[in-house]
Amino acid sequence: MMVPSSSLLPILILACSALWAVEAFVVPGGGAAKAAGLALRDDVLEVSPCRHSSSSSSSASAIGPLFMNKKKKSKPKGGGGSKSKSGGGGGGGGGSKGFGAAPAAAALQSLVPPGAGAFQYAGTVVPGVQSPQRTVADSQIMKPDYAADSIPKNRPQMLPWVIEQKTPEEVAKMRAAGRVAREVLDIAGRMVAPGVTTDAIDAVVHEESLKRGAYPSPLNYHGFPKSCCTSVNEVICHGIPDDRPLAEGDVVNVDITCYLDGYHGDCSEMFVAGEADEAGRDLIQTTYDCWVKSMQFVKPGNDYKDIGAIIEDHIVPRGFSTVKKFCGHGIGSVFHTNPNIFHYRNSEPNGRMAPGHTFTIEPMICEGTAQCLSWPDDWTATTTDGKRSAQFEHTLLVTEDGVEALTGKIETSPVQWWEKESEVHGGVWLGTTPAAIQKMEELKKEASP
Repeated sequence: MMVPSSSLLPILILACSALWAVEAFVVPGGGAAKAAGLALRDDVLEVSPCRHSSSSSSSASAIGPLFMNKKKKSKPKGGGGSKSKSGGGGGGGGGSKGFGAAPAAAALQSLVPPGAGAFQYAGTVVPGVQSPQRTVADSQIMKPDYAADSIPKNRPQMLPWVIEQKTPEEVAKMRAAGRVAREVLDIAGRMVAPGVTTDAIDAVVHEESLKRGAYPSPLNYHGFPKSCCTSVNEVICHGIPDDRPLAEGDVVNVDITCYLDGYHGDCSEMFVAGEADEAGRDLIQTTYDCWVKSMQFVKPGNDYKDIGAIIEDHIVPRGFSTVKKFCGHGIGSVFHTNPNIFHYRNSEPNGRMAPGHTFTIEPMICEGTAQCLSWPDDWTATTTDGKRSAQFEHTLLVTEDGVEALTGKIETSPVQWWEKESEVHGGVWLGTTPAAIQKMEELKKEASP
């Protein structure tokens, strides 16, 4: 475990206590989260529906913001001038707080003359029209504490190395939530095809979650307007489903989290609408392989900080970059908690792995720059150069003898070409424990002709 020196720890505790009232974090190395470049707006610490932000520099010691006081702020709305509408994953209605509220982004866009202060999008993807926010009327479905008013009530531990260890009963609930999330993700992935809208995918995700007695965790989390995230091409993460039809060759990340019996299961995967070009295949394969490498490292006693170097060492020689603004996270009854998982080389004191820890690894790998452009909807993040990004994610459980993917593939899951062609691990990856290895062998036999 990497911990601050004895001379620094009292400073850390006093600084954290002093800043708690203003909801800003201070960590070893000093500086509030905002000073470390975590906020894109003066009055908001950006918080994700699917993960939290991290520092934009490996040398900046910072914890991703987990809470915020979100205030309305007027800003220019609009498309990118000469760009055609191809919104996959975007949308300007992220500020909607109430269930069923129809976003007014499209109407506002039409009032902005082209080139007159219009937001400049980085690539071809721009916001489409969002349907009204879907609702969860079934009283039998347990809802997270933010479902009604959009505000999470539970705070994680202040110190980043303090990590909850799940009891066997909690692990059983995490397994069930992870299984539901996997089933829903598989269903969503089968829908990805040219001509299908991301809003149609979101509608199915919503209904399939409810059918399984689960609440779609992103829905109304800090006001997020949809039940999943769909991030197309240059969209790095938090894309809002809308009416833009997918086009041939689009690379799409679908991010699913399901809340079942008081616990969240979180996973995402890449899909391609039609056939990917060679560069797209290389991006997806590299992202998948670095992700698997990093998961294979997980076992009791290893430091969480070392995950990032494994990812960076795999992708950089191949000409790719890793996003530093967003990170993986602990998960359980709380959507986002300790530990923070940085996907780049770092020395953050984020704790040591131990049995019972549950968390996500979810690297976001880019063809060009990993710098992020935040859209006016306060959710969608794209690359600043308009080049594509890819991501995979599992909810993981540290066990006495290794790691298991609680959102791992099941008997009915499709085996994708990047799994078959991986030089890191051929076939479906479920973990490193004896039980996981046995299950992988069974699935491989079932997949064989």
